[in-house]
Amino acid sequence: MERTSEAPHSGGSPWKELLITASILSCWIQPMSAQGAAVTVVPSLSYGTVGGSIILDIQGFSGEVLSYSWYRKSVDNSNLIAAYSVSSGVQTPADIREKIFSNGSLLIPDLTLNDSDVYYAQIVNSGGLIAATARGQFTVYGPPPKPTIISTNMAPVENKDNVSLTCQAESQNITYLWFINQNPPAGDRMVLSPDNKTLTIINVTREDQGPYVCEIQNPVSVNRSDPFTLNITYGPDPPMILPTDPHYPVGATLELSCSAVSNPPAQYTWLINGTQMVSTTQNVSIPNVSLNYTGTYTCNASNSVTGLSSTTDISITISETPAKPNISANSTNILENGTLAITCSPENEGMNILWFFNNQPLSLSERMNTSEDNQTLTIKSVKREDAGSYQCEVWNLIGANRSDPLTLTVSYGPEHIMFVPNPENGEIEVKFKDPLNLMCQVGSYPPALYEWQVNGTVNSNFSSNTYVIKSVSWEDSGNYTCLAKNNVTNLSISRDITVKVVAEKSTGGGNGSSLSGGAIAGIVIGVLAGVALIGALIYFLFFRKTGGASEHHLTEHKSSAPNHSRTFSDSSPKGTDEVPYTTVNFNAQKPPAKAQSPPPTETVYSEIKKK
Repeated sequence: MERTSEAPHSGGSPWKELLITASILSCWIQPMSAQGAAVTVVPSLSYGTVGGSIILDIQGFSGEVLSYSWYRKSVDNSNLIAAYSVSSGVQTPADIREKIFSNGSLLIPDLTLNDSDVYYAQIVNSGGLIAATARGQFTVYGPPPKPTIISTNMAPVENKDNVSLTCQAESQNITYLWFINQNPPAGDRMVLSPDNKTLTIINVTREDQGPYVCEIQNPVSVNRSDPFTLNITYGPDPPMILPTDPHYPVGATLELSCSAVSNPPAQYTWLINGTQMVSTTQNVSIPNVSLNYTGTYTCNASNSVTGLSSTTDISITISETPAKPNISANSTNILENGTLAITCSPENEGMNILWFFNNQPLSLSERMNTSEDNQTLTIKSVKREDAGSYQCEVWNLIGANRSDPLTLTVSYGPEHIMFVPNPENGEIEVKFKDPLNLMCQVGSYPPALYEWQVNGTVNSNFSSNTYVIKSVSWEDSGNYTCLAKNNVTNLSISRDITVKVVAEKSTGGGNGSSLSGGAIAGIVIGVLAGVALIGALIYFLFFRKTGGASEHHLTEHKSSAPNHSRTFSDSSPKGTDEVPYTTVNFNAQKPPAKAQSPPPTETVYSEIKKK
């Protein structure tokens, strides 16, 4: 800021003397008005903003004023900003940034950070005396510069070292704030300095690595540092070995990988059964392993910065791959209630054995048990439900193999014989000329052989479990026997059934009963015999009474329809003579298609006349 020590008027002496006098008087004159009230300088704003303007007003003075003078920092000629003559309305110097108004207020435009200071206003009254000196100050704020974070330890050790982080900013009158993972610091291990400028972490852990951000604030703006991450050294933690499956077949490639959480990364060494291997890398690979590689493998992880190390073990087993076992039995076809032994023969030693029935794990019971080494399965009192497929499976820690199936059949029966149809009374009726179908059923394995007998006589035409007659006759009535045999169990079983052939029932009146063929034949024969007897009786009576022989003619008339009467008559060659005659009616029955009621009995008439 330019300042002029020369007076604004020519000659300069009066201006100089006024300044000197004012400077001397300022040392002892209090900033009071003529009435004794306090005179103050009040900024128009609480604070200034870079690039903005502010007005410093004089308050508390009400007397007549000759001039106003403004100073910065102190009332000293070297710090004079400008003076203003009320009578002339002239500011000296006039060509500066600051302007004094007629009421004595000072305008400071285009504020910079350097304008922050203490300002003084000196008032000279109309008598040429310094009436008051007032003081005021303000601060100019601009956007704060970007702060930076500085750490006292660039590689602190976990649970061992303390770290202090300082927020550096080229600015004044600012407020400091800290953020860890976007959250304010919390906990007893996080300690802030009184001005919040420094954050100290006690006994750092890996969770304290951050990132950290410090923020500075002033009344007009905010600015944040770049994220800062602590490089905390830790570990190694107990290592992990992969894969976790510790079983390998002979001839395989053994590959193991060891990893441990550590900063900086850990160094690794491997041991087998306590002996260090050549490999010092994180991974180890051994091709074509044999049974000798079974043992304990140890991974050791160490950290040269923290000075810590950690180890992990894994037990590796090298085994032979199971070969398919053989399965055998003392018999694959056994009689029910017999005893069976099935043997499983592994090709390899030290195998575990499982048994399967119809592809499902076999459930042992009181009838089924295995030997101590599981190689022999014994089934006592074999049942027919034990028939099926048996297998044994051998397994170890690296695999399994199952035998070929062994199929067991169980022979039993025959038993539970029955007929179809199966009447409760053991008798069935079949209508004359209807078909007859008999089926004989038994439980048997292997399937039974059948033999049929009719009234005790073997019918060799039927050797299956069915007996069929397409159209029965009266002779088919009788006792039928089904005999079932099992040639394996040497057992047999039989059952009888009675077949009765009957005529169809009559559709007409009567008692509704039906007659068999034999009964009908007997009736016919009886009727014919009766007719012959009556004829003989007539003949005997006639010749005995007439004493002579008469020629008689017997004529038989037959009806074309069944059940009509038959008539026998004698006639004379002469038409005038009466001829004795005999009429005989009878009903000759034949096996009808449908049962009919017999007609009423007709009367036999005999009449004898003499010439």
